[in-house]
Amino acid sequence: MSEATSGMSGTRTATGKLYGHVTDLYNADGPRFSISSTKMPELELRAPVTTDAAALLRILSDRRNIQYDKSCDGLNTAEAISALITQWRTFNRPLERANVVIVINGDTVGTGGLGWIGKSKIDDKMIGDAGILLDTEYRGKGYAYEALRIIIDHGFCVLGMDEVHIACVDANVAMKGLMNVKMGFDPVAIQDKQFGNDWIWRITKEQWQESPHHA
Repeated sequence: MSEATSGMSGTRTATGKLYGHVTDLYNADGPRFSISSTKMPELELRAPVTTDAAALLRILSDRRNIQYDKSCDGLNTAEAISALITQWRTFNRPLERANVVIVINGDTVGTGGLGWIGKSKIDDKMIGDAGILLDTEYRGKGYAYEALRIIIDHGFCVLGMDEVHIACVDANVAMKGLMNVKMGFDPVAIQDKQFGNDWIWRITKEQWQESPHHA
């Protein structure tokens, strides 16, 4: 992927086999953060805006969408969604998160991105915790795979992650299938007291670059 960048404070744009993007997180007029799939041109990942509020409230209030994700607890009021959008549009230094809404044919249908970014206390590596949540209507159509691999690749190639982690509860059969079968990465059993996750996939930059999912 060709990359033009003036640093994290500037605009990063790229077009490759997997996606095109604008990553200008610290723009004085507001963040410019958008990633577009080249394989599925109807698919866009972008920073949320206030007009996403109604769709996000509907998606995050639907138990079918959030039953395996404790991080969505309490996001079932207009006030909570408004605060969430404000949080996700705020990019601190150093970068703490890079959340996006998932848009298909102009409709906001899910959320994703790196919900936590930080350095490992063990080896100082930069780690991003990735995830996706899709409205039930859009599952089973390849969008989850396409969105997640874009999020992972962008995390490594643009945001500078050394590792990307994905975790889920054992009951989340769809995510386990996506990670174990579709992407072919091996999980490790964990005991996650905060979110109750049972499995984690720790993907290094080297593993990702050697995989067929890399741009």
